[in-house]
Amino acid sequence: MWALRARARRVALCAGRRRRLATVAVGLSGGVDSSVAALLLKQQGHDVIGIHMSNWDHEEEGSSGECSEREREDARLVCDRLGIGFHPVSFIREYWQDVFQPFVEGIVAGGTPNPDVSCNQHIKFDRFHSHAISLGAEWVATGHYARVRHRHDGVSDLLTAADANKDQTYFLSTVSQAALRRALFPLGHLLKPEVRRIAGEANLHTALKKDSTGICFVGKRKFRDFIRGYLPDQARGPLVCVESGRVLGRHEGLLMYTHGQRARVGGLGGRWYIADKDPATNTLLVCEGSQHPALFADELWMSPPLWTRGVAPPLLEDPLGFSCAARVRHRQPATRSRLFVEPRDFVGTTSSAAPPALAYRVELSSPVIIATSQTVAIYEGEVCLGGAQIQRRGPSVYERQRQRAGASPGSEQRGYEHGG
Repeated sequence: MWALRARARRVALCAGRRRRLATVAVGLSGGVDSSVAALLLKQQGHDVIGIHMSNWDHEEEGSSGECSEREREDARLVCDRLGIGFHPVSFIREYWQDVFQPFVEGIVAGGTPNPDVSCNQHIKFDRFHSHAISLGAEWVATGHYARVRHRHDGVSDLLTAADANKDQTYFLSTVSQAALRRALFPLGHLLKPEVRRIAGEANLHTALKKDSTGICFVGKRKFRDFIRGYLPDQARGPLVCVESGRVLGRHEGLLMYTHGQRARVGGLGGRWYIADKDPATNTLLVCEGSQHPALFADELWMSPPLWTRGVAPPLLEDPLGFSCAARVRHRQPATRSRLFVEPRDFVGTTSSAAPPALAYRVELSSPVIIATSQTVAIYEGEVCLGGAQIQRRGPSVYERQRQRAGASPGSEQRGYEHGG
């Protein structure tokens, strides 16, 4: 136990400027990460409050709430073990309005939004923070793998975690500066194996619990089966090879697919992937191989960013581009990039609001798989500066290869509606 307390003191001293003992609310999911976050804060001497959120109404939906009930019970048991208060709270209505409805609308518009990013922005670091403060908390902690640097000038920087494999700043990239000023991330300086070891040494029952994966409201169901019930009826259409124009089969509706996703093509060998969607002809374009150039692009346009410091970087409007790094998927390494702020000359937004006067264009130093409506997180060194929604991607590497070869993009697909 002495070793645990010594480690807890080291973590406290590394977490930014030294803080006095305070009342800290911890979001307890029922998993090992949030359990250890609460444990470390308790060992540092803080007055810790455990809060467990419910964000989905399984009863109204008619689905099994067994997993949610188990998570809540695990969170309560952790509180009992640590001797801290347990406070359940429901954000079901807020989650539906601020996260799930925009998520479905984004899919209907042809994109692939990330509900975890929206949940952090609107629920965990907004509604949850307000609720925690109403209970008397001065700080709000979670089990995210990230760091926050509370500077003496009052600004709080969002920093990448010590464990690069678990870093979650991508999901936190649209969190407000106001929330970060009250945020604590006790696990930011730890590696995942060390977190499990701390939990085991403290006899927390969550020590060996598997990490949760996937979208929280889907549970154990297949995502396609779940989301189909919230989407308009989908018309089947041709599934076409992007190179030959040959019809390889039929798809189940364009909204069910994401750029870069593995595609099931019956009767054919090899591995096929979604290269593009053509709503005008209800055609799904596929390519063979995970490294096919039709999957990759090195340019994207994004919505106006939400900056974690509350203001844009001072060199953002440099005509030569703002030097940064961009991450378009959670587990994808950040790619060296340049961000350009330009007069808007295209219509690429799926929002019903009037488009902003400026367009934000990112040029990446190497091609990556880019899906519209996903989040792009912007970094400067270890600092996550902010995030935005991808509105469109530039031409794929394959399209540019064909352009250089003298073929117009898509010319190889002529006639595919007739079987090519």
